Amino acid sequence: MIDERVVTLWRLYKIPILLGGLSIFVIAASLIFLVKSTQNTIPIQFSSNIEGVNDTNPSSNSAKLQKMIHVDVEGGVERPGVYSLPLGSRVDDAISIAGGTNSEADVDGLAKQLNRASILVDGGKIYVPKKNEIQGSNTSYNLDPLLQRQKTSQNGSLINVNFSSQSELDSLPGVGPVTANKIISARPYNTLDDLVNKKVISSSLFEKIKSQLTL
Repeated sequence: MIDERVVTLWRLYKIPILLGGLSIFVIAASLIFLVKSTQNTIPIQFSSNIEGVNDTNPSSNSAKLQKMIHVDVEGGVERPGVYSLPLGSRVDDAISIAGGTNSEADVDGLAKQLNRASILVDGGKIYVPKKNEIQGSNTSYNLDPLLQRQKTSQNGSLINVNFSSQSELDSLPGVGPVTANKIISARPYNTLDDLVNKKVISSSLFEKIKSQLTL
């Protein structure tokens, strides 16, 4: 039989006991809900699903290889040779990977002949001039090694927009030092129309000097 004291207590404190029990239940349920809402379920990643690990997809590997270019760096550098660089690298990157300039490099000639901020092209050639070399005896940056492109001067011949120096470009009517530097910075050009397409010069100036230009 149930103790009479328990029955008496239940009759006296039934409501507080029920309310207390309900409060404990609500608190417990709230804590469970809070814990579950803050948990992050991270799926298990197997090695075959992680990029770059055990990548046996031929097309994927081919795409990665296509992001590299090859450039020949010669002249006054520490380690002349052919180097692989990421697509989008600059002339300065190629000189750096070749060990930088050496004691034989013509620093002034380098500044005049090469735009170190130019973007490299695959199969291109960079020649860092050496001291006491005859100017014009080498090609500073061969943009297309598959074609024999002649570098022309300003004495009555056509001006090559891909290879001419600042002074040669400056000799064109309507082209000053600022525009000449813009032409050098925007190299290479696949067609003469690229001068306008790249917004290097205006259409009116292009029509004026195009007969004196070549690639």
